[in-house]
Amino acid sequence: MSDADPDILGTSTFKFRRAGEGDLEAIVAMRIEFERASRDSGSLDEQARRSELLSLFGRDLSSGTLLAWLAEEGGRPVAQAALRLRGDSGELLNVYTAPDFRRRGLGSALVDMALAEADKLGLRRVTLQPTEDSRRIYERRGFRGGSRSMSLVLPRPPVPSV
Repeated sequence: MSDADPDILGTSTFKFRRAGEGDLEAIVAMRIEFERASRDSGSLDEQARRSELLSLFGRDLSSGTLLAWLAEEGGRPVAQAALRLRGDSGELLNVYTAPDFRRRGLGSALVDMALAEADKLGLRRVTLQPTEDSRRIYERRGFRGGSRSMSLVLPRPPVPSV
């Protein structure tokens, strides 16, 4: 995938790139946005959670055990995905697309980037915790499992065309 690719609607140009430590605030902000949207009661203590995520993701980005990718429009991050490395396996997490940018293939593109890196690193398995909305994206890429956890054994066969 090139640095800038038109979306499937052909109306915008998105830049896809590997995130670095300088992107920590954006990564945490999108994670908080996801957690806020996924809680029925709105009981998230955002300030405490933000501090926790800054510490956790900052440590892992710095050590190289967390790899992350962003999709940007006009320099603003609008989607992300991350891969946490654990020995010969990985955990796909933080796959999130801002509501106004959904259904354009951004999440799928970022998942493909993370899985390509997992293949390149020689990982043997990638796990994740899907949402109901995301299950199809992962099933199309060969992930299997229940409603709370899915896994993919690597190397994987090519992704079928949709």
